[in-house]
Amino acid sequence: MQNRLTNQSNNALQHVIASKLARSVFAGFEAMFSQFLNITLGAQSRFEQQKYHDAQSAMRERLQVYELEVKNVSEAVRVIAYAELTCSQTWQLAKNIYGDMVQNHENKPIAHTFFNSTFGAIWDDKKIRTVHLFVLKAKYRSEPRSFESLVSRVSLQKGFNSAVKTLITNQVFRVPFNHLERDVATLHSTLMQGAQQQCKQVYELINLNDGYIEYANSLFFRNKACYLIGRCIAKNGDNMPFAIAILNTDNGLKIDAVMMGADQLSLLFGFARAYFMVDTDQPARYVDYLSVLMPHKQRFELFNAIGFIKHAKTEFYRYKVDTTKNSPVNLKYTIAPGTPGMVMLVFTIAGSDYVYKVIKDRFSAPKTATKAQVKEKYNFVKQADRVGRLVDTHEFRYLAFDLSRFSDGLLSQMRSQIGTSMIISGKALILKHVYVERKMTPLNLYVNHCDNKALEQVMIDYGKAIKELAGANIFPGDMLMKNFGVTRWGRIVFYDFDEICPLTECNFREVPQTQNSLEELSTSSYFDIDENDIFPSQFKVFFSANDSAFKYFNSHHNNLFSAGFWQSCQQQIHQGYLPDVYPYKQSWRF
Repeated sequence: MQNRLTNQSNNALQHVIASKLARSVFAGFEAMFSQFLNITLGAQSRFEQQKYHDAQSAMRERLQVYELEVKNVSEAVRVIAYAELTCSQTWQLAKNIYGDMVQNHENKPIAHTFFNSTFGAIWDDKKIRTVHLFVLKAKYRSEPRSFESLVSRVSLQKGFNSAVKTLITNQVFRVPFNHLERDVATLHSTLMQGAQQQCKQVYELINLNDGYIEYANSLFFRNKACYLIGRCIAKNGDNMPFAIAILNTDNGLKIDAVMMGADQLSLLFGFARAYFMVDTDQPARYVDYLSVLMPHKQRFELFNAIGFIKHAKTEFYRYKVDTTKNSPVNLKYTIAPGTPGMVMLVFTIAGSDYVYKVIKDRFSAPKTATKAQVKEKYNFVKQADRVGRLVDTHEFRYLAFDLSRFSDGLLSQMRSQIGTSMIISGKALILKHVYVERKMTPLNLYVNHCDNKALEQVMIDYGKAIKELAGANIFPGDMLMKNFGVTRWGRIVFYDFDEICPLTECNFREVPQTQNSLEELSTSSYFDIDENDIFPSQFKVFFSANDSAFKYFNSHHNNLFSAGFWQSCQQQIHQGYLPDVYPYKQSWRF
C-alpha cells in the first residue's frame, strides 16, 4: 500500500514537472516568434526610408533571436526540472504535453523544432533518443494547408492592363511611384511576352480577359528591394508565377524587373542570397504557397529563404532521411569531386544536391588556424550579406547517417582525418559537427571542360563575384579557383571560408621595388610583411595552371591585381556606400 502511494506521488510530481517544462518551452517559443516578427515588421519602413544599413543590422539581429531564446529557456528549464533535468521519462511526458499544447497552433512545425532545440541544448552530447524529438514520425510532418487567407486576386474581366495596374496600386507605400503609368505599361507588356513564351494557356486566356492575377498579401523585403510575389492564373488552373522587383530611388518608387516562371523565381530564392523579411505570422502557410509557385524547391529551402533557418534544418533532415531510404541500397557516400581541402573533409552521394563538410582533426600545411577559428569564419558568413556570392550553410551537431552507406575505404579515411568528430553507434554513423552546403561544380574543374565562350563568361563572372564580395566588405582570402563553384545558372559562388574576413581588416599593398638584384635573388623577403598584408599583384598565381582562363580574366578584371582597387573599395565601405547588387539578370531589368 505504501509503495503504491509513493509511486502515485512520484507520478504526480513527474507530471507537474513535465507540465512546467512544456509550458516553459512554449513560452520561449512564443517569445522567440514575437521578437522575430517585431524585427521583421520594420522591413517596409526601412525600405521606404532607404535605411539599408539598418536593414542589414536588423537581419543580423534577427539571426540571433532563436539561439538567445533557446538559451534563456534552457536556463529556466534547468531551474524548473532540478533533479529531473536528465530524466528520460520526464522529458517524454513533457514532449507529449507540449505536443498537445501546440496541436492546433498555426505554426506547429516551427514550435516542434523549438522544443527539439531546447531538448538538444539541455542534453548536449548525451545520447538523444529520437522518441524524445518531433522529427521523423508522419504525424510530425505538416500536410500542405489552404493559403487563401494569404493571397488576394484581381479579375481580368476589365482587361489585363487594368488588372496589372490594380495589382500595383493595391500595394500601400508611404513613397509614391515616380512613373507609375510607364512602369505599369512595361510590366503589362513584359508579363504578356512571358506568358506567350512560357505558358500559352495563360496567354490565350489573358487575351480573352479570362482568369485572374493572384498575389501574396505580404511583401518580401531584402537588401534594397521589395518584391511582390504572385501568379497569373487561367480558369483551367494553368498558371505562371512571377516576382516583381520594386526599388526606392531618390525620385520615388520604380518597378525594376519582373521574374516569370518557377526557374526565374528560383534564382531570386537562391541559396547564396540573404534571407527575406516577410510580414506574416503564418510562415508555414507561406511556405505552402511558395511551394506551389516553385514546386521543384524543397520545403527546407523555402523556410530558409524567409529566415526560419532552424526549422529549415529539421526539414532538411527529413529530406535527407527520405532520399536515403528511396535510393538504391548500394549507393554509397564518396569524397566530393574537386581538389581535397586542407581544412575540411568533404563527402557527398550520387544524386544528391548537397555536400557534407567536416573540419579535419589536423590541417595540412600551410594552414595554421584552429577548429574554433574556422567555426568563427562560418559564423561570420552566416551573419554577412552574401550578395548572391557566398553559399549558405546549415550547421549540424550530432547528425546521423546510415553506416551501411559508407565504404570501408571512406570510413578509413574519415577515421584518420576526422576521427574525433565521428561516432559509430550500432547502424549509425554520427558526426558531432558538420556543415551542409549546396553542391556545385568546382570552378577549377569546370574551366577544363568548357568551350571558349563559356570560359570567357565564367571568368567574367568570377571577377564580378570577387568585386561584389569586396563591395559587401568581404575578402575571400584564398581565391584559388578550386574554392569557387559554378551553379546551374552559370553563376560563380564562393564556398571555402577558412580564410574569409572583412575587407576593412586587410592591408592591401603593392610589392616594394628592390634596391638591388641581390634582394631579388634572396630566399627570404626583402621587406617587412605584417599578418594582414595582402599583395594583389600576386593574385595572378591563382591562374598559374590555366593560361586561357587568365587571359579572359585579365582582359576584364585586371584592376583586381592593383592595390588601388582594393583600397578604393575600403574607402567606399568606410563612407557607408552600399553597392547595388541585383538577384536577377541585367537583361531582365526594365
